[in-house]
Formats: sequence, structure tokens, C-alpha cells
Amino acid sequence: MRYGFVVFLLLVIGVPPTLAQPTPAEPVALKYWIFFTDKPTDAAKVPSVTVTDEALDRRAMRASQEASWYDQPVAPFYVTKLHEMSVVPLVQSRWLNAISAMLTPAQATQIQSLPFVTSLRLVGKQVHPDVPPALAPPSASGAFKTTTLDYGPSQTQLEQINAINPLEAGINGAGVIFGILDTEFGAFTHPVFAHIYEDNRFLGYFNFAEGSQSNRHGLSVASVAIGFAEGQLIGPAHGAQLLAATTEYAPTETNQEEDNLVAGLEWMEAQGADVVNISLGYTEFDAGQNSYTYEDLDGNTAITTQAVDIAVGLGMVVVTSAGNEGSSAWHFIGTPADAHEVISVGGVQANGVRSSFSSFGPTADGRIKPEVSAMGSSVRVAGTSGYGFSNGTSFSSPLVAGVVCQILQVNPTLTPAEVRELLKNTASQATTPDNSLGWGIVNAGAAIAAAETATHREASDLPQSLSVAPPYPNPFSHRTTFEFTGSAQATSVHLRIYNLLGQVVAVPFEGPLSPGQQRITFDATGLSPGVYVYQLTGEGVMRSGKMVILR
Repeated sequence: MRYGFVVFLLLVIGVPPTLAQPTPAEPVALKYWIFFTDKPTDAAKVPSVTVTDEALDRRAMRASQEASWYDQPVAPFYVTKLHEMSVVPLVQSRWLNAISAMLTPAQATQIQSLPFVTSLRLVGKQVHPDVPPALAPPSASGAFKTTTLDYGPSQTQLEQINAINPLEAGINGAGVIFGILDTEFGAFTHPVFAHIYEDNRFLGYFNFAEGSQSNRHGLSVASVAIGFAEGQLIGPAHGAQLLAATTEYAPTETNQEEDNLVAGLEWMEAQGADVVNISLGYTEFDAGQNSYTYEDLDGNTAITTQAVDIAVGLGMVVVTSAGNEGSSAWHFIGTPADAHEVISVGGVQANGVRSSFSSFGPTADGRIKPEVSAMGSSVRVAGTSGYGFSNGTSFSSPLVAGVVCQILQVNPTLTPAEVRELLKNTASQATTPDNSLGWGIVNAGAAIAAAETATHREASDLPQSLSVAPPYPNPFSHRTTFEFTGSAQATSVHLRIYNLLGQVVAVPFEGPLSPGQQRITFDATGLSPGVYVYQLTGEGVMRSGKMVILR
């Protein structure tokens, strides 16, 4: 484990000629979260955060809690009062109704007594292992199957989670927005991400960490989920759209604080992310810091844990690494892997045996952790010098996050809780879970098949019911017909056709849709024979399916 250090800046003490007493050192300011009691009426007059249409659609389909309170900012009146006390907010969290700021002991005491402040909490530090040096490739257990795509060395990690067949069928996260919070990504200039730019699927990036850094942990993590370079590395969600944020500053032993991750998660939710991967964690630190204890792993204590559960409540599926402390004195998972609604992922070797470093459960309140597992030893990754192999639950997590994108592609109406249960119920030890591998190694094929046949929520449960019947005929040679049904006026509807690489190859319909049934004829004369995916989106609803073009 890497530990964070706090550098105390000491004054040079001068000794007066007539006295042998030193001048008292200036009090050291430490970073705190300041939590507020409420969001008063005046705060509601301030415009809420800008939320994209994609976020609104996702919330309408999958959210389990009302979002309006979370979209309102921290009360400006409270922030102004703190400014008058020379307190400068560093991060404002509308979800936690709190700000982070540097406070001296005197300021902390004064603020704690304010009537609109509920509590103060020292900010913890973020830790994760750097990407290890490239390793020798794992020995092949046999010849690879004949496939349409050349998966290269990444076939091992994909085969173990049974993700090859879905990929061959064009199930690659198309139409799903994948988000990742990590270190730097090298501006996604690595060739493994070229397809994202070529297809205009890079939706946005934000750097919440100060200063430049050479650490490219984020690059490697992202490549495992969404990379596409035939013969080298293919991710299970290489057809997804991408959002990314740097929340960790990793050049020194003091890594980025939790508040950056909270800010990044709030930003990503408002941008419309469907699935978010967090291959980071927070545990214990140097003496004198605000370390977490095992008792804090109760799913309610850590700041990032609270933020993750809020994100899930707003309809995002959040996947996080379990941690790499299985062989250390800490032994257990970290935060936010202890969250109630997160999908935490352990690591295994190519033979299915637990990776020695993979962290154990249970949580402090007795819940089994991790939820599921995937390959964490000798995982094929992209790095600054090309491609290699790396160890860590940092890399088992994006494999599972990629599978979640595949699941939501075939059934976008599934809630985060439903996705979590599908993964657990189809994993390798679903009936005998333990605190080593959880419910076992993910089975993407089985989970996706279960998602395809899962009962959709009734139309009355959705804000504006919108459906599309499978095209007829299907398969077809040149033309097929889609039939839409809407129970109310839909102002913005899109029907998109994706190929097996997740590229949009046609948009047969976009615009308003009147109530009732409407038919759209699609002419596929210009498309090559093969399997394609169609997706209908609008008014908080997504519907998708497969079609086959013959010649």
C-alpha cells in the first residue's frame, strides 16, 4: 500500500536575545468537509445544475430516488457567511450538501458552532497501486476459437468472463455512456482509443486534480474496458460512448483527496453517464491523518461511499475495484467498495484462482464483498509504451464495467439494482458466495441472455411510454419496417443503427413523434450484409434489438 503524507510547513523560529522562549508556530490548516443543515428556500432561487438530456433519460428509466434536491446547489447564503470568515470553498458538493475547505483549528472550532453547520470531517486521502511493470504474457491454455475479430492476448481475459460470443454478435456497449474516474489518460491519444474519436464518441473530459502528472493508470484502466486494437487489445465495451475525469494527483506519495472524486462523480452523473468505473480506493494513511478503520467500512461512513450510493440512486451503475490489500495487514476491501449499491470486483488469475493481492470482505456490517470477480492477474492493457500485462483489481473492475455496458445495450431499462443482481445470479458461484470472490467470476454471456429476457417494467411505470416492435422482415435484404408506439407526444426521438464496432451507420428517424402507432421504412441498400443493432431513444426510454441484413 502507498501511504499519503501531509507536509507541515513550519516557521523558522527566531530567538530574541533576552528570552529563551520560542515564538509559537502558526497553526497549520487542514482540509475539512463542512456539512450544512439544509438547503433553505433562498437556495431554490439559484438555478440548479445543468443536466443533459441523456442524464434525464437515464434518471427516468433507472433512478430510484427524486433528483431535484440533489440538483440544487449548496445555499449561497452559507457560502457567503464562510467567505466572511476567510474560508474559501475548494469543492462544493450539492449531493452531500457540503463544501471542503482548508481550516485552521480556530476556524474549525468557530465553524462547528454555526447554526447552519451540522458537522466537520477531516478529508481522507486516495490511494491505489501504480500500474506494475509489463509482465510476461500468460501461457495459452489452447488455441483460440475462430472469431470475426482478432482479440490478440486480450482473448484470455474476455474468454474467462464469457464475453467473446456477445462481442461477436455486436453486443459491445453501443449507445451506452461509459464514464471513468482515475488519473491522467494521456489525452486518449493512444492508438487503442482511435475508434472513439473516429466515431465521434468522446463526449467530454474534466480535470479535477491540480498540476500535471505522468501517471497513466487511467489510460490502462480505460483500455481494458473500451479499447479496440485488433491483434492487441479489445474491450467488452469498445462500442460505448466515453466520458472521463481525472480526480487523482499521483506524482507524490500524497494522492488526490476524496473531494475530487465526489466532484467528478457529480459532474459525470449530470453529463449522462450510464456506467462509471472507479479503480481507486481510500483506506489507511500515515500517523496523524484521517485514516479509515475497518469499522468505517459499513457502507455509510466514507464520503466517497455516500456519493456512490447517491449516484446509483440517480440511475448510474457504479463499478469499483475491491482493492489490492489481500496479502497486507489491512487485508480487507477499501472505500467506496463498501457501498451498499456498488458492484465491487475482486481479481483472479487466468486459471480462476483468486489473485493473492485481491482484497477480502466482509464489510463491517457483515455484507459479503466483493460482489463478483474477473481477471486481475496478467491483464492485457495499453500503456505509454505500447501494450503489456498488468496486475490489480484496477483491471478486473473495468472488465466488469464493460460487461455492464453490454447488459444495458440489450436492455436499457434495467435499474442498477437489477444489473447487480443479474451479474451475481449468473456468476460462477452464485449459490455459494464467499468473501474471497463474492458470487464468483462474471459470466457475460449468461448475464446478457438474462437481461434480454428480463421483464421490462410496465409502460405505466415509465414517464412517457415509447416502444418499437422488432423490424419486419428480419432478416431482410434491402428494406425493413419499424413500428413505433407512443402513449404521449414525444418531442425528441432517435432511431439509430449500429454496426458490430459500435459505429452509428444510419439514423432512420429523428425528431418529434405523435401519440399512437407510426411506421418507418428503413432502406439498408448501402450497408454490408451482417448483424446490426438498432436503438430507439427518447422521453426517458430506450429500446434496442438486433437485425440481420442478407444479400
